[in-house]
Amino acid sequence: METRGILCWLSIVLTVLTVLHAAAAETQAPLSGYRIGPNDVIRIQVFGEDDLTVEGRVGGDGKLDYPLLGVLQVGGKTTHDLQAILTKRLAAGYVRSPKVTVSIVRHRNVYVSGEVKAPGGFPFEDGLTAQKAVTMAGGFTDKAVRNTLAITRRTEGHEQTFNAPLTASLLPDDVIVVAQLQKFYLMGEVMRPGPYPFEEQLTAKKAVSFGGGFTDKADKKSLKVTRVTESGAQTIRIGPDDLILPSDILAIGSHNYKVYISGEVKAPGAYPYSDNISLQKALTLAGGVTEKADRKELTVRRVVDGQEQSLVLPLEAAVQPEDLIVVREGQKVYVTGEVKTPGRYAYEPGATIQRVLTVAGGVTEKAEAGVVKLTRMTKQGVETTVAPQDAVVLPDDIVLVSPKSDQFYISGEVKTPGSYAHKDGLSLQKALAMAGGATEKADRQALTVRRVVDGQEQSLVLSLEAAVQPEDLIIVREGQRVYVTGEVKTPGRYAYEPGATIQRVLTVAGGVTEKAEAGVVKLTRTTEQGVETTVVPQDAVVLPEDIILVVPKSDKFYVSGEVKNPGSYTHKEGLSLQKALAMAGGVTERGDVERLQLVRIVNNQEEHPVVTLESPIMPEDTIVVAERQKVYVTGEVRTPGRYTYEAGISVQKAISMAGGFTEKADKTDVRVERRGAQGVTTLQVDPNAPVQPDDLLVIPQARRFYVNGEVKKPGDFWYERGLTLHMAITMAGGFTDKASKTPKVLRKVNGQERTVELALDAPILPDDIIVVSQRFF
Repeated sequence: METRGILCWLSIVLTVLTVLHAAAAETQAPLSGYRIGPNDVIRIQVFGEDDLTVEGRVGGDGKLDYPLLGVLQVGGKTTHDLQAILTKRLAAGYVRSPKVTVSIVRHRNVYVSGEVKAPGGFPFEDGLTAQKAVTMAGGFTDKAVRNTLAITRRTEGHEQTFNAPLTASLLPDDVIVVAQLQKFYLMGEVMRPGPYPFEEQLTAKKAVSFGGGFTDKADKKSLKVTRVTESGAQTIRIGPDDLILPSDILAIGSHNYKVYISGEVKAPGAYPYSDNISLQKALTLAGGVTEKADRKELTVRRVVDGQEQSLVLPLEAAVQPEDLIVVREGQKVYVTGEVKTPGRYAYEPGATIQRVLTVAGGVTEKAEAGVVKLTRMTKQGVETTVAPQDAVVLPDDIVLVSPKSDQFYISGEVKTPGSYAHKDGLSLQKALAMAGGATEKADRQALTVRRVVDGQEQSLVLSLEAAVQPEDLIIVREGQRVYVTGEVKTPGRYAYEPGATIQRVLTVAGGVTEKAEAGVVKLTRTTEQGVETTVVPQDAVVLPEDIILVVPKSDKFYVSGEVKNPGSYTHKEGLSLQKALAMAGGVTERGDVERLQLVRIVNNQEEHPVVTLESPIMPEDTIVVAERQKVYVTGEVRTPGRYTYEAGISVQKAISMAGGFTEKADKTDVRVERRGAQGVTTLQVDPNAPVQPDDLLVIPQARRFYVNGEVKKPGDFWYERGLTLHMAITMAGGFTDKASKTPKVLRKVNGQERTVELALDAPILPDDIIVVSQRFF
């Protein structure tokens, strides 16, 4: 009886423990209704039957091998479902009243992919959120979208994908995809082409600002977007206010305009046009003007509203694409006879004969006192008169200082114009030889002699064998010219030959270059109706002052920026970037080889491929050699100017490059003017602060203060921050024996000068005047 009672109590206790164990096992299920699936590790326990207690991983087909019962289909069932099935089947002939519990030992994985540092599968655990799963995968990459992600989940045999926040709860087998940040791309004529983060309502204008803005070569009206749609990739033109979409490629085109320079410049020819280039800078591209140039009047031939016009512009004026700049030879006056330096001189409006003779070194001892003859070409012909010293000269006047004895005179285009002693039997040819012979610019076909016949001065055209008479004035005029520019071997100005054809003139200029477009020659001529430019054949006859332009071939490449000879060059197969730079004279000292940029047209779109010096060059490529980045230092430094920027350079080093501070510098108030997207900002910087490219360092002059009265060294002193009244008086040598110890300070307050009393430890200000009065007791 007693034994039966004990067994009864044991049975009750065991039943309670079994129930409690089953309840504890069920709490491991992640969510109500969780269904077992492949890769779950489950534990099946039958109370009192150790052989039937199994822990195993569910196979990929959802099956599990179990003693006595064989292979069981457990996938898709809850722990309650499986527990009931096992209880029923074990009770059917295997175990009497089986007590079965099923629990999840380890859930199957969740999977994280996309823009995370360590994508893969990770064990599920209760309370797992999307944010924690991303952390388990190493966190987001730099390219990740961080505020939302996509979750793919299988529910009742169907997959669904939805966007979820980072706080979303996960289930086993969930697949989390972290998307890549959307981008758009800039290429072409922007300062910093490349990919940039996309943002909503992004306009083309704002997108360009992300890339640092347009370059000098940018055609701001040539904005194109390449966009991928359902029908494929397409390229469209857009305006600055049109919207950019994700993955758009925004290309900014460039202009390949030229500017042409001819006449009195050192290297006439065609040069690449850039925005905001002034007339003065354009002349610099051509090597500057020659000594003979008329610097006061530059002519620009420009197409306006379809009509070519001739404009007279100042050096500061902006050049426009396809302008033809013509630098004429300056107007001259000629001085001959008894002056110390006979020759031709630049004409000055309003200059008198006395001024012209002074420029020519003054008259010689052989000069006839007060006898100066002026020869002038008028509508009525050539006139020679005796002129006073205060007579005003005009362009092309000939000023002759008469000698005391028989002489003849030679002026104009001879190597040594002046007066020479006359001899009987002297021929015109021998007279020219005495003056060193005619110059290259001389018109040998028309020699003019001014001679007095029967008291009247006449202008005679004589042969070289004709005799020269005393007081003859031989005038050798400059020959008429034609100008040749463009793709010829020796562009410049050449003597005009009556009847000469285009072909003859091009031969004189050395012939056309390899870059010339076959048969395309443009002739610019000034007529009574204005300036006309036409394409002419090789046998066309030229006239004086014609400008002949040989047009270049289109199959070429272009080199601009910091090279010695920027321009266009004929392309050849196998040409490398290094050889192309050599053809342009090589990189200048200011050029930055590390910042070479290549602009290439591919499918009517500009691209900027990454290149090395060995990279091949294609026709129509444009090579841009950027100037080394600079930092500018101005103000109170010993050598203000611009200096080559170095990465990591500090304010202190930049000032050292400029020679260091002067004695007047305010070393405590160094400022930098820096250009950013919002404009120019001025910052106060310390010596160790880093400098950025194109920064302008401004070192102001230190201000002064003044100490007068009863001090040992009155005067003015450099102000420094933190100076007290006592320190200022000490700098002035200190008080004298007669000084009052209560000095007064004169200070400007709101524009008015006032007297203030300060304690000796009070700070002073710049421009303060400290007055130490004498004490009277």
